[in-house]
Amino acid sequence: MEKPFPASSFHPPDLGSAAASTYPAWVLLDRNAYIADRENGTTARAISRTGHTVKVTFCLVDPPAVSHFCVAGLVEHLAEEPRVVSSEKDLVLLCFCFTVGGCCHGEYFIYKAGRGKPSLVPIPASPPETTNTLCVSLLPSDDGEFILADLFVTTTLGQYDLTIFSSKTAKWTTRRLEVQFSLEIRAVDLLIVPHKVIALGGGSVGWVDLWRGIIVCNLLEIEEEPLIYFIPLPKPDFNLPRTGNPKPVRDVICYNDGVIKLVEMEHYFRDEVRRSKRFKVTEDLDRADRMYDREILLLRDEEYLKEPGEQIMRVPDGWKVRTCYRHTSWDHWRKGHTVHVDDVLAKPSVLLPQMWDGKFGRWTLRNLTTAYPTLGLNGDDVVYLMSKVAYDDKNVWIVGVNLGNKTVEILEPYGAERAVVDMPTPKPQVTINIDPHRCPIFHCPCILI
Repeated sequence: MEKPFPASSFHPPDLGSAAASTYPAWVLLDRNAYIADRENGTTARAISRTGHTVKVTFCLVDPPAVSHFCVAGLVEHLAEEPRVVSSEKDLVLLCFCFTVGGCCHGEYFIYKAGRGKPSLVPIPASPPETTNTLCVSLLPSDDGEFILADLFVTTTLGQYDLTIFSSKTAKWTTRRLEVQFSLEIRAVDLLIVPHKVIALGGGSVGWVDLWRGIIVCNLLEIEEEPLIYFIPLPKPDFNLPRTGNPKPVRDVICYNDGVIKLVEMEHYFRDEVRRSKRFKVTEDLDRADRMYDREILLLRDEEYLKEPGEQIMRVPDGWKVRTCYRHTSWDHWRKGHTVHVDDVLAKPSVLLPQMWDGKFGRWTLRNLTTAYPTLGLNGDDVVYLMSKVAYDDKNVWIVGVNLGNKTVEILEPYGAERAVVDMPTPKPQVTINIDPHRCPIFHCPCILI
């Protein structure tokens, strides 16, 4: 039988001695599951709506190393790799996509860690007029119950359908809500496409369009008339139309009950004139370590008479990371940090040989292809970046940069054979195998501090 996922999905990383001896406070998690039968203290089982047993096991390591999870059972009926949708406290929302009768249908499961034996519980099917998405918020309560909520754009500008599941009633309900916004906000900016959902504290959650802004709703007021409102995100000067995938260059988190932080990575490029020759010259040794005889010699004398062609190429020329922050109650954003790659100090003890820049006689991140800034959950100044030495590398390096003191603090390998995602490059575009979805920061499945 032809499998719908790559062969690497059946071979999870061997954590070995890196496995966490206790539950970390939070982890960097590969959001997509590995298809493998693993068992440890996190293992839980459930019966799907189709009557099959599903087994889930989390394999945890201390950050910045990347944790993962494995699923077993129902493999022949999986249409794609199961995914982590969201998590909060000791709960994790998982989405499975099964093939039944030639059709695919999604099914949610709630994984609960907590004290004692972990559990895995299937969620009843969502209303038929809705679709299962990957931007479902998860709001646990102190009594052990929880709420799931998903936001859908309607055909009326500024109106949304909020679909809610309550574990108390075990039922889904749908409410039509309208965004309250000031005249200063253009209506077109309310055409958001959520890229992620974040908890804002006090029962409020935010659906984040990383280009445009955040739709905020307090789920604890859902029995009354909940108010939803819009928080705009600063526009990126390098992409004012705000088109394309924002995840390689932007991330948003919330910490300390209502403090939102935005991180943005701007990539710079310069024009370089490249002459196309039919043979190698000494200048080529500036970019290559060796030159073969066949690359030096001409095959035909008439090639002496041909003029070499010229091509203007857009080549990478560094990057800059910016952060800003605000509280949900503010009407403004405040400046955080602005750091250029050339200002980042790199110590040889934590770096790669490829990071040595002989031209400037220093260690630098400039020589790496870097994107996907990701913020930590504790609100510190460390931003996690995903870097590759070369486009065709199978491995990604997770680089932790402290924006406050402009130093590289972390360098960890991360295999990324399973993903193929565009990097922020000028046309013609180049793709490399890394995916921010596969490495979101999420609360570890345990009782959290």
